[in-house]
Amino acid sequence: MSLLPSLPRRASTWSMSSTSQPSTPATGPKAIISNAVDTFEPQTLFRQTEKVIISQGCRVRRGYAPFTRADALLVISKRDTGEQAAIFIVTPPTAETAASILYIIPIIPGFKHRLEQTPPSPSNSFFQQSAKPHITLYLSCQDLKLELRISASQSAKVQKLVAELRRQNDAAAQSPCPRSISHSWLSLYPVNPPNEKDDVDDLISPPVETPSNMTPSTSGMYHSLSTRPGLANTPTATLTIDTPLASSASKDPAEPSEEEEQYPDPYLPTFSRTKFLRKRLFARQEKWSRREEVKIRIATYNVNDKIPPEGTLELAPLAGKGEEDILVFGFQEADLRRQSLLISQGNTRAEGWESALLAGLGSRSGEFEKLVMTQYVGVMMIILVRKSLKEFISRVETSERGIGLLGFGGNKAGVAVRLKVHDTTLCFVNAHMAAFATALDRRRADYQVLRTGLTFPRPNEADLTAAFEDAFTHVIADDFVQFWLGDLNYRVDLPDDQVKKLVEEKNWEEMLAKDQLRADIVSEQSFAGFSEADITFPPTFKYVHGSTTHDLKRAPAYTDRIVYDFPTNENTAPSSFGLKCDEYTSHDILWSDHRPVTATFKAEVRVVDESSRGVELASVMKELDRLEEVYRPSLEIDGTSLEFGEVRYRQPVEREIKLRNVGRVPATYNFKPPSSDKPICKPFMWPFPATAVVEPGQEMSLKVVVNVDEYWSSKLSLGGEDINDVLVLQIAGGKDTFITVQASYLASTIALPLHILSALPTPIRQVSLADRKILARPLAPSVTNGEAPAKPVRDVWRLLEYLMAKGKGVEGLWVESGDVRATIECLDTGDKLPDDQAKSISLALLHVLTALPTPLLPSSHHTSCLAAEDRDAAFAVLEGVPQINTNVLIGLMSVIRLCSSPEEVPAIGILQIGDSEEDQGVTEKVDEEQKIEDKSPEVPREDIKLEKDTEDQPEESVKAQEAEEKAEKGDDDDQVDEDEEATLEFISLTHSQDKPLPEINQEAHDKQDKDKPLKLASPPKKGIAIVEESKTPPSASSTTKLHDIAEARTTEHADELINALCPAIFGQTSVGPSVKDKRKRFIKLLLEG
Repeated sequence: MSLLPSLPRRASTWSMSSTSQPSTPATGPKAIISNAVDTFEPQTLFRQTEKVIISQGCRVRRGYAPFTRADALLVISKRDTGEQAAIFIVTPPTAETAASILYIIPIIPGFKHRLEQTPPSPSNSFFQQSAKPHITLYLSCQDLKLELRISASQSAKVQKLVAELRRQNDAAAQSPCPRSISHSWLSLYPVNPPNEKDDVDDLISPPVETPSNMTPSTSGMYHSLSTRPGLANTPTATLTIDTPLASSASKDPAEPSEEEEQYPDPYLPTFSRTKFLRKRLFARQEKWSRREEVKIRIATYNVNDKIPPEGTLELAPLAGKGEEDILVFGFQEADLRRQSLLISQGNTRAEGWESALLAGLGSRSGEFEKLVMTQYVGVMMIILVRKSLKEFISRVETSERGIGLLGFGGNKAGVAVRLKVHDTTLCFVNAHMAAFATALDRRRADYQVLRTGLTFPRPNEADLTAAFEDAFTHVIADDFVQFWLGDLNYRVDLPDDQVKKLVEEKNWEEMLAKDQLRADIVSEQSFAGFSEADITFPPTFKYVHGSTTHDLKRAPAYTDRIVYDFPTNENTAPSSFGLKCDEYTSHDILWSDHRPVTATFKAEVRVVDESSRGVELASVMKELDRLEEVYRPSLEIDGTSLEFGEVRYRQPVEREIKLRNVGRVPATYNFKPPSSDKPICKPFMWPFPATAVVEPGQEMSLKVVVNVDEYWSSKLSLGGEDINDVLVLQIAGGKDTFITVQASYLASTIALPLHILSALPTPIRQVSLADRKILARPLAPSVTNGEAPAKPVRDVWRLLEYLMAKGKGVEGLWVESGDVRATIECLDTGDKLPDDQAKSISLALLHVLTALPTPLLPSSHHTSCLAAEDRDAAFAVLEGVPQINTNVLIGLMSVIRLCSSPEEVPAIGILQIGDSEEDQGVTEKVDEEQKIEDKSPEVPREDIKLEKDTEDQPEESVKAQEAEEKAEKGDDDDQVDEDEEATLEFISLTHSQDKPLPEINQEAHDKQDKDKPLKLASPPKKGIAIVEESKTPPSASSTTKLHDIAEARTTEHADELINALCPAIFGQTSVGPSVKDKRKRFIKLLLEG
C-alpha cells in the first residue's frame, strides 16, 4: 500500500484553561481529525501543582540574537510552604513542531523587570518608517536577561502581567525559603534555547540596547517617548507578522487526490465499511467468478382492455420461439373496468394472458413456467423462465405504484420485478405514463415518481453478506441493471400535419429525430443514462382497430418502448456486465390501437465460485484492517523502557524517547492517570510535553525528567516510596502504550529527622535499605524516666568542625549563594570534604538544617520564642526543646560567632548598649548561669566528649586530660576561659591530634591573656568588645563617628546573616513582618551568649 498524502492540520492556537490535568482527548473515529485542530492549552504542559495564570504572546531574544516568536507564561507552583512563581518562555506547537521551553526565569530575590513603550519614528518617508508602536518588557534574574517585544495593542494585558510580576516579586522577597531550596520543580521542565535552525522571527527588528542596570519596577508602565537611533531606518513592512492562521486561511482547501479516493479514511463519518469491501471485492471479481450467457425476451403491449381469446395462438410473435431463458411481458390497459379502479378484481385476466402466452410458445411451452406476476389495476407484468434456470434465480421481489388520478389512480401506474440470476441482479419496470403530446412535463414527473417510489422490501441482512451484494438497496434507482418497458407515451415534437406527412412518407428517421424520449435521454431530463436499440419499425400508435393502418385523427408516435440502463452509484460495484440487443421490433397483432414491441437481449451474468470469493473477501478484509490501522492515530515509540540509572538528590536526570507518526492522520497523545484523583506520574518526574500532536511522517522527542527534591528524598532514602513508575501514553482513537521508568535512588541525609541522622552508624550510602527502614520506624517510648542522652548528628558536626578549622574570617561565609550538591554528596558517601570551600560548606549546613522535616526549633516553641525579649528568656525556651535539637542549635550559634567577622555578627552590645552596673550585673549573672548549665550532666557536650574520647583516644590519655582540666581550675577569669575551650571541645567529634583545633584554642587563650578580646561563650561587655582595646583612648568626637559607622555596617551584615539563619532555625513557612522581626530578635539573643 503506497503512502498517502497526510491530512492537513490547522496551526494550533493558545487558550487559557483552569484545568490542572492534561485533558483526556476524545476517542473514536470522529475525534481523530477534530483533535488535530483543537486549540492548544498551555496548562497541559504542566503538573497539577503548577497553574498558568497569565499568557502573553511576544517576540523574545537574549542579548542581540534574532527575535523568536513565543509566549510568556506566568506559572505559579503551589507548595506547602507557599507559592513559588516563574516565567516560562514557550514556543507554541505548530504543524511541524511540538511546544518547547526556550527559557525559564524564576521569580526569586534578585529578579528584575522593566517596561518601556516605543513610539514610531516621525519620518515622512514610507520607506523610512520605523516599527509600529510596541512595548518592550525586560526580564532578568542572575545571568539571564531577556527582551520581550509585545504589540502596543496588548497594553492592558501587559499591565496585568506587570502587576502580577510585582506582586510575585514582593512575595519572593519576603519568602524565608533559601535559593538552594526553592524552585526545585523547575528542573522537571527541559529547556531548549533557540538556535540558528529554529523558527526565528525573520523580520528585521530595530536595534535596541538592553539596559545594563535594571531595577525592580516600583510603579506603573514606563513610557519612553524619545526616538531611538536606528528606528527611522526600519521600513514599516518589516513589522508585518505572518501568523500560521493567516497563511493557512489564504490557501484553498486541498481537493482529495485519486490516491485518497482509492484508499479512503475509514474513520471519516462518510466512510462505509460495506461499500469499501464491496468495491474492493468486485474489483477483483475475475478471481472468484465467471460469465454465463442468459437470453432475455422483453415484450410490451397496450391491449386497450382486450382479453385474449381462449386457446388463441396469435401471441406467438410476442412469446417468441422459446429460444430465450427469461420471458418478460408487460401489459397496459389490461383492465379498464371502473370497479377495478377501486377494488381488485382478482387475477382472472392475468391468468388468461398467461395461458395465451404459453400457448404462443407452442411445443416449447413445457420448458417454461411462471416465475412471478404483478399487477396494479391495468398495468400488469408476467415473467416466465426456463425451468432449468429457475434454481439459479433468487430473491424475486415485486413493487407497484399508481401515478394516475390524484397521483395514485390505477389508470396510470408502474409495476416492477427484481430478481437475481446467479449473482447478477436484474430489474424490470412496466410503466404506463401520462398521454398527449403536451403532457411532457407530467411524463417526466411520472418517471421520477416511479423511479423513487417503486420500492422493494430489504432482505434479512443477517442471512446475507453485505459485501457480496452488488445492489443492496430498496429502490429501483440503485439497481444494477434496469429494463424499462411499456406505454411511456412520449410523442414527436412536430406539428400534427407534419407528423402525418412523415408517416405517409414512412420517414421514420426524421420522426425519431424529434422524438421526445430520445431528446430527454440526451438532456437528462428523464431516463438519464438509458439506452435504446435502433428503431426500424413504424410508430406503434395510433392504429385503426383490426387494421394495419394508422389512425391519422391523432398524430402517430413511438409510445411503446423498451430501454435499459446500468445505473452507477456509490452503492454498486463496477462490473464488466455485458448486454447486447439482438432484435428490437414491433408486431402486427391487431387487437388494440397499439402495436406490441419486443426486444431480445444476450446478457452475461456472473456465476460465483463461493470458495474463491470467500478467500478474496478475507484478503479484502485484511486490507481494510491494514487501512484502519494506518488511518488510526498511532505512534512508533523507540523503546518503552526508560533506564535512569543512579539518581541523586537535586541532580536532574533526563531521558528521551522518539515518537514517530507512521500513519496518515495526526496523532494526539497525552498521558493517562492511573485514576481520576491521581497525577499521571510520581511527583518527582514529568514527561514533556505531556500532550502534543504529531503530524503524519513527523518525529518528535518526548523527554522525561526525574528530579528528587528534599521532600521525596527522605521517603526514597528510607524506603517509604519507590522511585520506579509506569507511564501510560494514550493516543486519541488509538492504543495505549506503557512506558516503564526504572531508576535507583542513592540515599541522602537530606530531610531526614535529626533522631535518624544521629542514629546512622556510618555514612548513609553505606547503610543498607533494610537498616534504613528500621531507623524509619516510630521511636519506642523510653522505659526510663527522663530523656536519654542524645547522640551527635554526625553529618552536622562534620560540617561544623570544618568551619571551625577553615571558616574563620571568610567573608560572606553565611550569606552568599552557591551550589551545595557536591558537599551533600560528600556527606552521603563519607568522602573527604573539599579544601578551601568554606562558603559551600556553610551553605550546605544551612541547606541541611532548612530541609529538615520539622524546624530545628520545633513549632510548638515558636510562641515562646516570640515572647523572649532578653537572653535569659531566649535560653529558657531551649529548656523544653529536644536535646538533640538544642545541641545542634547551640553548636551552630557558637561556630557562627567563631567564624564570622565583627561586621557579620549581630553585636548585641551595639544593639543593646548599656554602661550601667545593672547591665554588667545581668551579663555576669547570665555568664554564671551558663557556667552552671555547661556543668550539668545533661549537657550533650559532656556525653559527646566522653563518647568521642573513648572512641578516638586511649583510656590513659582520657584520664590524663581530665586530670589536667581539673588542675587548671582557678579564678573567675580562668573559669570563663575554660568554658570557652569546653564549648569548642563540645562541638568536636573527632578530636584527632592532627586537627588544628587545639592550636587555635591555644592561640585564642594566649591572646585572651594578653589583650582580653570578646569571649565566644560570653556576651560582649559595655558594647566595645568587638574591637581591640586601645592603650590611648580616642577623642569623644572620633569615637562617636567610628561608632556610628560601625553600627550601620554591623546592622547591615547582621540582618543578612539573621535572614539566612531564620529558615534554618524556624523552617520555611512564610510569616508576617511582625513575627519575622521577633524571630530575628530571638536569633540575636542566641548569638549573644
